[in-house]
Amino acid sequence: MIFNLYFFVFISYILHNICVLAEQFPRSEKNGQELLLCRKCGADVADSYYLFSKPSPGARKTEKQNLFGQQNVTVQTLVNPFGIKFEVVTAEKARCDNIGPNQGADSWFPGYSWRICACPHCGQHLGWTFEKTDSIVEKQSSENIKTFHGLILRNILGENFTDSLIMMPKMYKM
Repeated sequence: MIFNLYFFVFISYILHNICVLAEQFPRSEKNGQELLLCRKCGADVADSYYLFSKPSPGARKTEKQNLFGQQNVTVQTLVNPFGIKFEVVTAEKARCDNIGPNQGADSWFPGYSWRICACPHCGQHLGWTFEKTDSIVEKQSSENIKTFHGLILRNILGENFTDSLIMMPKMYKM
């Protein structure tokens, strides 16, 4: 009985967030195929339109997957100095609160410093924001990307996936 109550509250909360997001971002104005949401609270954190491939020389594994309405999205398995593995996708733009000062040590992307990227709504760790550092090596590079985000796959989900979890009663279907 308690489980049903928690489930009802959870679904109500998700539906509320989806309705709020739908009002803010009508489908006709969205750039990409699908919005990426914080897995913890359902807040909109990115648009799949901004996913791009930014290879890391430190990736343990790199593969292409069909995710978030996009084909051949690069998914990299990155391991931090503590041995924790993360499956990460990279995005040019994301909504997140950057926590702490830029860190140059142990960056998966040479020439970029990093900060933790947290959900602006609930504070969940979504990944990292990478910012280009001023170094001689990078000045020789032709890349123009100054800032991008590495988003942890297990901490985000696509809006279409959440839509598939919610069943509408037949009387409301058109």
